Amino acid sequence: MTTLRLYQSTPAPCPYLSGRTAYHHISDPEFAMSPRLYSSLIEAGFRRAGNRIHRPNCANCDQCVSLRIPVAEFAASKNQRRILAKNRDIEAKVVPEPDPREYYAIYQQYISHRHPETDSMQNVEDTFENFLFSNWSQTFAIEFKLPDNELVCVAICDPLINGWSAVYTFYNTEFSSRSLGTYAILQQIKLLRELQLEYLYLGYWVNDCEKMNYKTRFRPCEGYRHEQWKSVD
Repeated sequence: MTTLRLYQSTPAPCPYLSGRTAYHHISDPEFAMSPRLYSSLIEAGFRRAGNRIHRPNCANCDQCVSLRIPVAEFAASKNQRRILAKNRDIEAKVVPEPDPREYYAIYQQYISHRHPETDSMQNVEDTFENFLFSNWSQTFAIEFKLPDNELVCVAICDPLINGWSAVYTFYNTEFSSRSLGTYAILQQIKLLRELQLEYLYLGYWVNDCEKMNYKTRFRPCEGYRHEQWKSVD
């Protein structure tokens, strides 16, 4: 049996906590990835970014907690029910083989508002494909459109043995009042229930990073700590 090797990354500024240095365990990029192995890694707290699969490995910090929602147990809050009602005119469609070029414009608009330091369309196109897709995953998209067929939101997801990994969601910020990021997660939960799959993996939650706290508003949710999944209070 061939063993998957993990490598330690070089230090880099932490993207979540100012003044911190981040390290990651990175899976061997030459190792042949399979759906089952990828699912096992996600279940062990790893995350995909492009072709790279990684997990935080910082010596003096354990704030990055992989989060997942057990969809059968999920109960929408009062505010989440309002968001569902507000967006009842939106149609969600799963696109098994998305064409990234169809999403450049809305991705560019989203990035220019949320991450204005990324100011080159060429950089956005390169980042889009290198970050959200890989040459081995069966990545798909969920498109969210208004009745006039206007695309307002896209959720990029990876299929797993026991659910989906929510890779990234972006939307037209002119519709920010609709809370489309939250709506996209709610719709993914709905679709997973229909498919009788177990979990939606949301990536990392960092308690001291305010922009990440929306993830724990989906209840119940579980966090991966000390090599096991436990309920997040």
